[in-house]
Amino acid sequence: MTIKKNELTKMNNLLAHGATIADLANKFPKYDYWEIYWEVHDFSFLGKKRTITNRLKKIVSTKSQKKRQELAEEAQVLLNELYESLKTNSKKLIQIDRVLRK
Repeated sequence: MTIKKNELTKMNNLLAHGATIADLANKFPKYDYWEIYWEVHDFSFLGKKRTITNRLKKIVSTKSQKKRQELAEEAQVLLNELYESLKTNSKKLIQIDRVLRK
């Protein structure tokens, strides 16, 4: 089943704010977990963390220098995405704190 464009936008926004794909599957029960997984724009934070961990573990056991470099670059991209998300969320928390203190 194809996910409607407006629902996909909502899902991507929820992921950007820290929701997991499991959370999305619960919120949008008419879609299967894997349908959501393959259609959303991004991994959840937990998904990125797991992917980075798996890439680092593979680096240790991989013999090819080229393959190790590819795995390291992929992990770096995911780390950069996590960092940018952290900066964005930190700014939002500061704004929320300012509003609550007024």
